[in-house]
Amino acid sequence: MNSIVLIGHGSLHSDSGASMIRLAARLRERGAAPIAEAGFLNFSRPTITEAVAKCVGAGATSVTVQPYFLIDGVYVQQDLPGDVAKVAAQFPELTIRVSPCFGFHKKLAAIALERLQAVDPDPSRSNGTQAALLVMAHGTPLAHANEPVRRITAWLQEKTRYPLAATAYLDCNTPRIADAIDNLAAQGARKIVALPYFLHRGRHLRQDLPHILAEARSRHPSLTILEAPHLDYDLRLVDVISDRLSEPAL
Repeated sequence: MNSIVLIGHGSLHSDSGASMIRLAARLRERGAAPIAEAGFLNFSRPTITEAVAKCVGAGATSVTVQPYFLIDGVYVQQDLPGDVAKVAAQFPELTIRVSPCFGFHKKLAAIALERLQAVDPDPSRSNGTQAALLVMAHGTPLAHANEPVRRITAWLQEKTRYPLAATAYLDCNTPRIADAIDNLAAQGARKIVALPYFLHRGRHLRQDLPHILAEARSRHPSLTILEAPHLDYDLRLVDVISDRLSEPAL
């Protein structure tokens, strides 16, 4: 019997993984697999081993591990394979495959567009204000892995017609978010619509990004900065996951 395990990063804020757990339930309801569970690499529980053990206990003979990550960064390329190897050693009778991460997907882009529209419903009506789009991502030491985020930014700019747009990072890559805001202001932006391109509401969304944006507002008192909601829970993510599950394993 096949099973699916969604694997997210995890957070010290235990409730941040609730959306992923709910999506595992939706996968079961839609018949993606008779067994679907969720687990975490760090901080939160269940761990990947605990999630797989639950699948095995329910009768699973194979498991597809779906990285619940937007990009193919360090956690997907380096950390997850080691955890999967440990699981394979613990359950030698189990067939294990790993699907690709989310990457660029038009339904993911559509969710991002909807989040922007929640705070800026009609970007074309800016009342003469030079408006800018800022997509805020985490960043990764594997800089090439950020390409899907840059594609999302380009797609969103095409759909919204913001005259200015930038992709910026919390860590590891440039431009950093604070620098990107300064650059957009220097280019004449009077309004910035900032999208947190994150799946979970962990420490970065609760503490780091609010601090960065508050400092930016202090530096640029005449600049309006609107923060859109993060991606969070959305049923369209079930379609994204289903598509990735159907692709060749890593």
